[in-house]
Amino acid sequence: MTLPEPPLWCRISFAPQIWRIQKRQSIEGISLSYVLWNLISSTENVTIYIFTLVNQYDPSDKTIFLHFPYSAGDWFSLAHCAVVTLLFLALFVQVLRYSDRRTSLCIQYTAFLLISLIPLLIDGIVPMRPWSRRFWLVGYWALHSFFIWPIITFLGFFSIYRQAQTIRAVPFPNSLSLHGLAVQAFVFMLLSVTWIFALPFPYEKLEGQVNMNVLIIWYASIGWVIVDSFVFAIGQTILLALALRRRSSDDIPREGETEPLLGDASSRDYSGG
Repeated sequence: MTLPEPPLWCRISFAPQIWRIQKRQSIEGISLSYVLWNLISSTENVTIYIFTLVNQYDPSDKTIFLHFPYSAGDWFSLAHCAVVTLLFLALFVQVLRYSDRRTSLCIQYTAFLLISLIPLLIDGIVPMRPWSRRFWLVGYWALHSFFIWPIITFLGFFSIYRQAQTIRAVPFPNSLSLHGLAVQAFVFMLLSVTWIFALPFPYEKLEGQVNMNVLIIWYASIGWVIVDSFVFAIGQTILLALALRRRSSDDIPREGETEPLLGDASSRDYSGG
């Protein structure tokens, strides 16, 4: 008996959360920012995979991020990123359904698409001369590697903080799936470790020398996708620990209390923006 393939692991890891929201018909206990920013991160991953596969572009003219010729693993990674994005999109649609801030959330995600996915579509539609196309590709890669990826990594950390705030504010039981947190923590940690060895990078040329410049080059080449996956996995682990602690404290009866201290949690905004 073999383990299911990673895309199937991802589907399994998202199923408890999607099912719980559907069952409760509520997003109480789930940060809107947490869902949105993780959707943005996963969308960026699949966008860059498509960009590099279509354009066969490498800023250093070496084998970095993708193999040359493209390997089955490269296409498999693209499929994985696409599946994760679709799952986050399904979760995002659920959030929109039960949130009174759907307009704001849609505007934020659309704004991201305008600077990430839409330029990629323009590149595939609008004919360009070779020199202008080269300039366009270099500019697109530079914009993402030096500006968008660091911002997304920061938002990954900050989204953990916003979801932690929500966990501390909303009593259990709520719509947050603890099983989903546990499975995602395991799956994405395993994926992060796998990506270290799967994504090509000339480690042999470092000769054991690691400094800030090397780390910056590594991050801008392949490290961003590994770091973001690690951040998400560690974040799910931290959030699981916080949620278990909060649930255990909510299960302890408090003398003199006949109703929750926070009242009706669903009537308040715990999305964190």
